[in-house]
Amino acid sequence: MSSRSRFALAVLTALICTAVPTSAPARTVHYVLGAESRITLFCEGCDSSQVTSEPLGGSFDVTEMPVSSDYSIAALTGLHLYSDNNIVNGSGFLQYLGADRMAMVIDAKLNGAAMLLTSGRRQPSHAGQIHMQLTSPSGAQSGVRVTLVAQPLSTDEADSDGDGIPDDSDNCPQVANPSQTDSDGDGVGDGCDACAGTSPADIVLADGCSLGQKCPCDGPRDDQQWDSQRDYVQCVARELKVLRRERHLNKSEIRLLLQDAVHSGCGRRVLAQL
Repeated sequence: MSSRSRFALAVLTALICTAVPTSAPARTVHYVLGAESRITLFCEGCDSSQVTSEPLGGSFDVTEMPVSSDYSIAALTGLHLYSDNNIVNGSGFLQYLGADRMAMVIDAKLNGAAMLLTSGRRQPSHAGQIHMQLTSPSGAQSGVRVTLVAQPLSTDEADSDGDGIPDDSDNCPQVANPSQTDSDGDGVGDGCDACAGTSPADIVLADGCSLGQKCPCDGPRDDQQWDSQRDYVQCVARELKVLRRERHLNKSEIRLLLQDAVHSGCGRRVLAQL
């Protein structure tokens, strides 16, 4: 470890271990990463094809010390960041440098390997958000750059999968997908879409499958026909119950979709003509 890294780590340890006065309670704010956050791995002398950059999701807590000053220190704990191929855990500190500057140091582990991440310089602060560029110590043959764009999570904004996207606007609320990629444009992210290629015009269930994909007209499977039209209509009715619960369709909309199924002719046996 370089002398600069040892110094930064020593400062980090001292600041985290500093006793907090009991006269005023510390305030902890939970931050979640936004879609602009990324992790980039690079190496000295590598060409662009060897540099990997991925969207980064996750969260961390910031505990502001009860010190009335523009140059206060906040403890950063519970850091858990992740991309498709990387996991970063750790803790550190955030220092406010006047009204519009801040710096950050994180004692981190990248995929289990110890690593110090520092801002290296004062960076502009943004009201209500944390924008930070962190890098591993210079001089190493390989390095890491982390771009953090984080905002405090409101107490009424649930984030079940911890990917930094509140459930109300997350296209996969139960599966972490910070990039929010939705290749077929059906409103369900690729991370939880069980039916790729759905038309954006189709009404889909939470798993990304349309009514026609759940209950195909030709039969329940490629090698099997419906035994009767009734079986087909019953399949549609079951899925409509789920669709109404998930997509909040009203009774009139459900009735029209069920009528379409009844009049579609799907499931009827056609006798071969001689």
